[in-house]
Amino acid sequence: ERLDRELELARQVQVSMLPRTFPTAPGLTFAAAYAPARHVGGDFYDVIRLDDDRIALVIADVADKGMPAALYMAQTRSLILAVARHTQTPAAVLRDVNRLLLELGEADMFVTVFYGVLDRRRGCLTYARAGHDHPFLIREGRVESLGGQGMALGLFGGELFALSEETVAIRSGDRLFLYTDGLTDVIGPDGQMSGREKLVELVGRHSHRPPAAVCRAIFDDLAAIRQDVAQFDDMALLVVGVD
Repeated sequence: ERLDRELELARQVQVSMLPRTFPTAPGLTFAAAYAPARHVGGDFYDVIRLDDDRIALVIADVADKGMPAALYMAQTRSLILAVARHTQTPAAVLRDVNRLLLELGEADMFVTVFYGVLDRRRGCLTYARAGHDHPFLIREGRVESLGGQGMALGLFGGELFALSEETVAIRSGDRLFLYTDGLTDVIGPDGQMSGREKLVELVGRHSHRPPAAVCRAIFDDLAAIRQDVAQFDDMALLVVGVD
């Protein structure tokens, strides 16, 4: 009972770290959904106002579950928040966070991260993808994957660490769909994993809805696929609407 109470307290602390409200920005709408596979998990997301024109989008997935992943998640999120305030480019932010994670020296832990900066004045998204699943850009009903190459954070430093930075134009009516692999690793009663193609289908089906409705619909559909099978992995979703 004491362990259950401590785990529930840990869950409450972790959930409190995730944003309950998002920055107000003309023409942008944010919504998110989160479900750990255990009491606590290693996925997280954030929306960070950098200045009047630029807003950072973050989604990440620690390669583990439970309490170790939750602690590493808290550490990584804190580092991203600290570095993002004074580092200009997404690639530079992730390089600095990678260096700091290696200096802190958590053995056998690493994290995949997507970090992008929406610039409303320039009408573009500049981003770096450190080993994370390719987010989706939904435009005129078509689901496109954002490219870019990069390695997970916390594994390698120096010249071994490779990361590209990409820029894509953002238009009115676009939707950005950032997610962790728990949304593609849903296992149904037949033992089959839903996979990325199923997620693309669901995103295309619901992309016309407001971001909050998209989050609810996607999680409801995945729960229907899983039925009474235990959740396999942490799940996090961040949807951005451009109006």
